[in-house]
Parts: sequence; structure tokens; C-alpha cells
Amino acid sequence: MKTALITGAGNIGRGFIGQIMYEAGYRVCFLDVVENMVNSLNEAGEYPLDIVSSKGVTRKMIRNVSAVNGNDRAAAARAIADCSILVTCVGAKAIKYTIPNLVAGIKLRYSENKGPLNLLICENLMDADKYIRGLLEPELTAEELGSVGLIETSVGRMVPLPDKALLEKEPLLVRAEAYPVLPCDRDAFVGEIPEIGNVIPVSPFRFIIERKLYIHNMGHAVTAYLGKYKGYTYIWEAISDPEIRVVTREAMTESAAALSKKYDKPLSEILLHTDDLIRRFGNTALGDTCERVGADVPRKMANSDRLTGASLNVAGTGGHPVYISIGAAAALFSYAPDSAPSETLKELSGVCDGEYHDLVVRFFDMMKKGAGVPELIAEADSCLSSIYTNVI
Repeated sequence: MKTALITGAGNIGRGFIGQIMYEAGYRVCFLDVVENMVNSLNEAGEYPLDIVSSKGVTRKMIRNVSAVNGNDRAAAARAIADCSILVTCVGAKAIKYTIPNLVAGIKLRYSENKGPLNLLICENLMDADKYIRGLLEPELTAEELGSVGLIETSVGRMVPLPDKALLEKEPLLVRAEAYPVLPCDRDAFVGEIPEIGNVIPVSPFRFIIERKLYIHNMGHAVTAYLGKYKGYTYIWEAISDPEIRVVTREAMTESAAALSKKYDKPLSEILLHTDDLIRRFGNTALGDTCERVGADVPRKMANSDRLTGASLNVAGTGGHPVYISIGAAAALFSYAPDSAPSETLKELSGVCDGEYHDLVVRFFDMMKKGAGVPELIAEADSCLSSIYTNVI
């Protein structure tokens, strides 16, 4: 039987990738450094996955499961050398810690002539393939590196942090929404492209990456930061607020229009995707919090990430990131409410002037004075009216 080796037995690993691989007929093996998780998976040989919606819960059992301790370099290398497909979903900040095992496994696999190794990169990180390649290049020969496919993917399924009370009863339980598809970069595979159920090879792939980051992740972030600004706990509460929903939808539409123009894709199709995302944000059963989705503001305000990156993308295609700037201002306000917004924005994103800079500073100053979301919307509309006054 084919084996899928999944580095990272966390929410995405068990809550999404494990299901995809199991249902595609693979033996599922997790590579993780949390000893309790490794032991529990090996003892049980399966784990429960609850697919949740506002209407209820459907339980799936993911079976034929095992795990390898990532602290055991030899065992990790052996697992990498022997697997049919490798996946990483450890979180962007932890990728660098997986490289020693990956290098050892690639070298062992290459020395045994076991054929190409294709790595599906399931991380929320722009240009993750280039980042990993840069970490591997000093450690591998050109021939060894050439045997590895570094394949970006777009993880669209939302998997919230586990409920502590539920975990006390079922430590291996993971909960997720139903969204089943994992698009990936067709052009990045080395050798034959495997057929894996809902893993969908796409070419060119850059549009999918930017759609995920600059529409899905950006909209999620705007919802979270405005939710925190208005005192909501959960994402579903925030997106159910008509005022926040207006800002989020307008921000996502700004980004959708930019991507439509940049990649010559029908705007109507992208907006259908946007509408579906907004409905999915309202899934009450996910229990996802504004605090979790809004965590790590410096990363999410970085130059190429969801807020600043989306805004620069909009500006670069001739648009105006007015509503995205409200979300970015809310992010800065959440991160450092007493700071000088211009300095903080420059520190986090490198942006020190231009329309996006000026808008973020304007909305931040309004928030600092206690402006409500209706006032922010009115100001945004006023900005857009002045921009489009002479448009016929």
C-alpha cells in the first residue's frame, strides 16, 4: 500500500491532509515531535474527525494511521526515504526545524535509488517553495535536490483550535469544516503526478496562491480584527455583524477585482468564491476565535502577506485598497493601540508613504478617537467618492 507521510500531526495534518490521503487509499503516517501525540496515534491506529457545520456534526474515522517521532533522526529519514508522497503542514515558523530530517531523508532516498520525492507544502507562506529550496540548497548536491519536487498548495479548509473540554474526553479528536479540495502546483512535480482524490493539480498556480492569501486569508483577518475592535469573541459573531460584513465584503471585492485584472480571470467567478467564503466564515460550529485568527500581527502585516500584500496588489493593478486599509488599521490598533501608526506600519510592512499608508494612518487615528465601524465605512465611502467623482 502507498504511504503518505505527513510532517505535522496538528490541525491541518489530521484535520485535512490525513482525511484526503486516507480516502485516496493511502496508509497515513505522521511525522511529529510531540511524543504524546506520536504514541497516541500508534496505540490507536486511527483518530476521529468531526466535520462540523451550523446544522450539526458528521463523524469520520481516519484509519490505518501510524506515527514516527521526529526527534529520532534515523527513523525520520527512513520514513521519508520510503514514503510515496510527503506533506508538510507544521506552520511557517517551524519549517526550518524540519529541514535536518528532510535532508537526511532525501539523501537516504537518493542513495537507494527510490525515485523522486514530491513534497506537498501546506503552509500559509507566500513562495514557500522558494523558501524551502533556499534551506535545502546548502545541504544537498544538485542531483539530490533535483530529485525533489517542492509543490505549493492552497489550504482552503478551516480547522479551528481544538476545544479543550472535548480533547479531555477524546485527545485525538479534530474538528473541521467540510471544504474538501486541495489545489496544488502541477508544474512543480518531479516525475509522474500521482492521482490523489481531492488533490487537484493546477497550472499556472500563482493565481490560486494569491487568491487564497489575498482573498481568503485577508478577509478572515479583516473579520477578526474588526471583531476584536467591536468586542466579539468568535469569527461567526463578527461576520454576522452587518457593519463588519460590509467592510469584509468590500475588502475582498477590492482584492478580487485586482486578481481578475492581473490574471485575466472572470471577476464573476472570483466573486462567487468570495461569497462562499463569507458564508463559511459564519459557520457557528467551527468556534474559531477572533483572537486566534488575528494572532501574529507582524506576520500578517508583512509586505507580501494578506493585508499589506493584498493592498499593494490592488494598487499595482490601478485600484484603491480603501476597505482593506480599514482591516489593516484595525490590525495595527489591535497590535499597538498607543503607537504612532506611520512608524508601526513602516516597521511591520516597509510601507512609509503612498495611498495605502495614508489610509491606514487615517483609519487608525479614527479608531484611536473611538470611531465606530459606521463612521469608518462613511469615511471609506467618502474617499472612494472623491476618487471616482469624474468617472462617467
